[in-house]
Amino acid sequence: MKGSAPIGSAARVRMARCVTVLAIVLAATPAWSQEEAEPSELDRVLTAHFEARGGLERLRAVTAVRGAATMSMQGMEALFTVLLRAPNQVRMDGDFGGMALIRAFDGEQAWGQQPGEMKPVLLEGDLAAVAAADADVSVQGLVDLEERGYDIELAGREEIESGEAWKLLVTAPSGVVQQVFIGVEDGLERKRVAQVDLGFGLQETATLFEDFREVDGLMIAHRHTMISPMGEMPLQFESFEINPEIDPDVFFMPGQMADATLGLDDVLARYGSARGGSAAEVETVSAVGTAVMLGFEVPMKAAFARPSSFRIDIDLQGLSMILAYDGETPWTLSPMQGVVEPAPLAQETVGAAELLGEFLWGLLASREERGLDVSFGGVGKVARDETYRLDIVTAEGEERTLHLGGEDFLERQVVFDGALLGSTGEIEVTLGDYMDAGGLMVPGTIRIAVEGQVAAELRIREADTGADVDPASFTMPAPADPETPGPAA
Repeated sequence: MKGSAPIGSAARVRMARCVTVLAIVLAATPAWSQEEAEPSELDRVLTAHFEARGGLERLRAVTAVRGAATMSMQGMEALFTVLLRAPNQVRMDGDFGGMALIRAFDGEQAWGQQPGEMKPVLLEGDLAAVAAADADVSVQGLVDLEERGYDIELAGREEIESGEAWKLLVTAPSGVVQQVFIGVEDGLERKRVAQVDLGFGLQETATLFEDFREVDGLMIAHRHTMISPMGEMPLQFESFEINPEIDPDVFFMPGQMADATLGLDDVLARYGSARGGSAAEVETVSAVGTAVMLGFEVPMKAAFARPSSFRIDIDLQGLSMILAYDGETPWTLSPMQGVVEPAPLAQETVGAAELLGEFLWGLLASREERGLDVSFGGVGKVARDETYRLDIVTAEGEERTLHLGGEDFLERQVVFDGALLGSTGEIEVTLGDYMDAGGLMVPGTIRIAVEGQVAAELRIREADTGADVDPASFTMPAPADPETPGPAA
């Protein structure tokens, strides 16, 4: 649509800049060392600025801010919401006639969504660096600069739109420079100049801050006017909330997105395609990686064989732990739990063991032959991924809930009642970071939680299909005969 590009570009710039109205709101400490005996001119400017904003005590107490605003542009109005959360998370949402505009920084990555786009994307290169610097300064303010790797320089006085102002040059570790202008008379931030991406490369833009009002003892600008080669764009804030409850997840880019129009047959068909025809030809898999257990990340190796046999060997600082299943008997060796000889697991663990042995080959593989009753539970969610929820009843009457990724249609999580790793209750096996190993999609992470508590996480680094795996390795060794003498010394 011809008009969507200018709207997206201009509003994107507003997003990157307008959050600076709260630049010092989440401040923690002054930018200079408290031990300096003689404050410099820069120190005095910053001191006056902090005092004008409401004082350090109030600034230190602020951890989050929510603002609601309206932007007037091209004869239309758009509603905006700004969220800030310490130390450096920012999100801004705009509604352009039902088309979403999002700009965010989660503390590590910048991402956004333009009007008319179906899903958000990560920002890279200079655009990401500018977004990171803007978020850092907007949320934390001009504080603790040396600790955060910033450099600040007082570049004298300059006449700006609102009168005479102190000019500060703020340089991020990435090299991004922002010009901050502090009013000489009132000590408030009156202007900010930076390089901003207008959709045609980085260009210098300025944001003017006006209409300061007191909110919970803090002076906050309620009007921003951005001046760029595209003209002036005013943003008027109607309200601010200090320290509201904000879900931290909103700052992170959503993961997979599901199509709510798909039905069960569509989902199952795409699941089959995602699994791939060549996957059925793979009979064995060997893998190496690490396991996270008991607070340690330790070496791990694993072997799998159709239809449900598996063995996982974990090296716990010289102590060998084994969890295995040969299709009939699950067994373990776990010295740290007092199991110093291979021992069978309780009968109630069989269901969980079978499932762990089957997931690699596809939990829905040969579903008709296995007597699985599958029904569609609609769109669900696992972590930040939208999913397709499938409710499964096995031939034995056991119930499972399976979540398939909203875009890749691979197993994302399976939930069932059972016993595993010494605990009984609701078990969640969450899968992710898939890799293609000889046509078979192998999850790179397997997290096992019982009753909401993570019991173990397997991180597969490499997987080899068609590996030479000894079938006898899945079977529990016979107990040592105490009557049999050991080897001669």
